Amino acid sequence: MSDVIRNCADEPEELIPVPLKILGSRKQLPPGGRIKLYDFRRPDKFSREQLRTMQILAETFGRLASTTLSAALRLPCELSVDLVDQMTYDEYLAPIEGQSTLAVVSMEPLKGQAVVHIDAAGSDALVERVFGSRLIPVAVVGEPGASERPRCAGGLTDIEAAQLERLLAALATDLGQAWGFVPGGLEPALAAIETEARFCQIVPPTEMIVITACSLSVGPVKGRLTVVYPFLLLEPILHALSAKYWYERRGDEVNPRSLAAARRATLPAELVVDAGAPPVSLLRELRKGSVIELPDDDEGRAWLRLGGARVAELSGLRADGDSLSADFAGRPTDAGASKGAADPMAALAAELKAGLAAVSSGVSEAVSSMARRIDELKGGQEDLSDRVLFGQADSGGRSPGKPFSSLAGVPAEAFALFLSGERPQVCALVLSFLDDALAARLLSLLPEAVRPEVARRIATMDWVTPQALSETERILGKKLSAIGRSGFEADGIKKVVGILNFSPRETERSVITALDAIDPELSEAIKRGMFVFEDIIILDDESIAAVLERADEKDFVVAMKPMKDDERRRLLERLPAGSRERVGAAYDALGRVRMSDCDAAGFRVVEIVRSLEREGRIGIVRQGD
Repeated sequence: MSDVIRNCADEPEELIPVPLKILGSRKQLPPGGRIKLYDFRRPDKFSREQLRTMQILAETFGRLASTTLSAALRLPCELSVDLVDQMTYDEYLAPIEGQSTLAVVSMEPLKGQAVVHIDAAGSDALVERVFGSRLIPVAVVGEPGASERPRCAGGLTDIEAAQLERLLAALATDLGQAWGFVPGGLEPALAAIETEARFCQIVPPTEMIVITACSLSVGPVKGRLTVVYPFLLLEPILHALSAKYWYERRGDEVNPRSLAAARRATLPAELVVDAGAPPVSLLRELRKGSVIELPDDDEGRAWLRLGGARVAELSGLRADGDSLSADFAGRPTDAGASKGAADPMAALAAELKAGLAAVSSGVSEAVSSMARRIDELKGGQEDLSDRVLFGQADSGGRSPGKPFSSLAGVPAEAFALFLSGERPQVCALVLSFLDDALAARLLSLLPEAVRPEVARRIATMDWVTPQALSETERILGKKLSAIGRSGFEADGIKKVVGILNFSPRETERSVITALDAIDPELSEAIKRGMFVFEDIIILDDESIAAVLERADEKDFVVAMKPMKDDERRRLLERLPAGSRERVGAAYDALGRVRMSDCDAAGFRVVEIVRSLEREGRIGIVRQGD
């Protein structure tokens, strides 16, 4: 409302408010009248009473969500309401910048969708905690006490989105409980997750919405959670957002029409009296019209049944000619029911039901035991497979059914390629459950800047839910399973070496010279592959003697270790007579040698072969020379 309208007949023109000029005549306004300024571009569609109701609803949702998040994350979480207001949808989306989580929620049976928005700090804290982070605050330069949360540059990955979907689905259930006062109830369900605000256009930009903004605390990390309800979504139930609707006692009121209809309904009425335990002979003699004498020790107690249900207990049952009379003893109770006329068929049915329940419980327990045994055997097979592939590096700490054991046979290079796109906490989670040998290989293949953060998070790894572990393993396994179907590997350097070995010497020399200028590292890799130590047997005897004379005899012996037996025998036979026995004896005395040492020794001998070829002392004869 604007200022109170006053009598402006004697005021100058420049002092008259604009609303009075719009009305055209000052004398048309009643004394004390008010003028309301209405913005047609931003109309207020929710009353103050409805906004207060929305605040009560938001507080209920906050309590439910705090309990759900605290139980799911095993960390104190709190959701407190800060603001309930109405605005246009465009005004709400405009300040949202960067990566955040916007969950689109359907509100069946209402037509339309709501949005649950969690800012970057809150969504990062949720994801980090799900994957085992302790959410330890890390000091950032210039921001004392701030928390640094490494984020994935490309938004949410498949693994992160799967865990957020689980948490947001639980929050949607809490939202449905908060809206339980609506007739018929609402069933919120997660429809989609967006990370960019511009992709979350559920209503036109000028449509009015009501927002409930809450402060979200996930351990030491602070964030914000906002729920957005468009007017078009809430329009069918706006009448329920009033105090009168909330606090009226609808459940205790009896509709007079329903009561009258119930009185007119035709139901069978029965009077049940306990006849005791008549003998079998009496039961055999029963015919239509037979008379059974009732026992006198029941004090005339009977039960009135209406429509098959006991509605009253009667006492002092008396017969007066063709009529019966009794006193009302009250509504039926469990004690009375047990004392009164018990139905033998009902008792038999109860016994059969109890027996079937016991049998079902025993069968269920046996099936559960069998399932556990199958899981143990499966875990043992995976454990044995891991030991065969990677040795006994981590055999002492392994257990049946260890998480991520199904990924043990994946090539380390491909595994590291997938992990390099995940946040450090996810990498730490995977590496902490792998064999030490494979984990060390993966850590060395990760980007150098990420390795210290991954190591720190492995050392501070906290509890992780079994659902998070199994879902992460499932997604990784699905992605890595495509490696075997990705086609054939060309092995480019090996192919180039093979082509150059069959090319004329001039072609080989020109290609290598050009590569030396363009890419020295690639040129060196090709040179190493063009002549290896095993190719030394293609040299003539004099060339082999020249190489042995200049090379270190120990390198020559170590380089012979990976050769095949027949090739090694042929090489020893072609050595000079004075060196043949000495080199053979040195090889026989040689124990186990690392493959890397053999490759290094062979490369040094090959370098001597190349230097002797450049000097013209030996010649390597290839096809076409």
